[in-house]
Amino acid sequence: MITKTEPPMTLQQLRAFLAVVEHGSFRAAARALSVSQAGLTQRVQELEATLGRALLLRSARGASLTDAGLRLRERALLIDAEARLALEDAPTGGGHDEGTLRIGVGPTPTALLLPRVVPDFHARFPGVRLRLMSGLHERLRPALLQGSLDMALMAVPDEAHWPDLHCTPLFRSALTVVGRKGHPLAGARQLERLQQAEWILMGTPGGPGGTAIQLFNDHGRPSPRVAATCESFTEVAALLATTDWLALLPAEIVRSGLIGPHVAPIAIREQAPRYDNCLVQRQGAPVTPAAAAFATMCRSWSRVVARG
Repeated sequence: MITKTEPPMTLQQLRAFLAVVEHGSFRAAARALSVSQAGLTQRVQELEATLGRALLLRSARGASLTDAGLRLRERALLIDAEARLALEDAPTGGGHDEGTLRIGVGPTPTALLLPRVVPDFHARFPGVRLRLMSGLHERLRPALLQGSLDMALMAVPDEAHWPDLHCTPLFRSALTVVGRKGHPLAGARQLERLQQAEWILMGTPGGPGGTAIQLFNDHGRPSPRVAATCESFTEVAALLATTDWLALLPAEIVRSGLIGPHVAPIAIREQAPRYDNCLVQRQGAPVTPAAAAFATMCRSWSRVVARG
């Protein structure tokens, strides 16, 4: 008895599907991929036939995802990313200490951990290229889930529930209020006196970078006025040095001078929130020897950072 089987889905079919999703129509996707629209349409139709369900709704305005297409999109993105990484990571000289390691890095680990870990890692794995992506968890978490990053070093909200990711706490950051040297409120010792100041946030109000708002709320005060939101210490340093705005930053960053010579802490009595900087990896993702070594170095050096 011969059992009829459907042809397996291919990477080309998945990429054709993702291209239509990204560009919003078959015509735009075909143009972006430099293929014929008929050929692209055939690939998507073959994929739909293999899965036995419609993935895209066609209309005069373009193409939109069905429920099945929405579910497939996340898996297709991960498959595509893993396929590209497999090609990129293929050793060129037959050694195991080659390829590319993709690391996402938040602002605090960039300043405190990266300068310690990277030289040691490069000395041990000179053939491994490091590709670094900076940002806060709002940017790095999706990149991890899509397979674009091997791991990330970032601040993680205390209330975070990420079942697909494994978070290893590295060090906990204490925060301090900072402003420019000579700030009119430099002598303030109570949070109440800072209520009318304008503030700079690192990241969204709900994340670790939004702890200036949490500081006021924890002590029963209204949220302060937010003048700007930044993603890097470079932006924060430039704004603090040239305005009367305030920010809540890691005390280690301020003590080390990495935020620049033109800012100084404002020692209020109220204790600011703290947060964990973690090593974050995707659950069940394969780990290369180089990636395992980088993670071990991060854990080791984080103990030095924690001791201050």
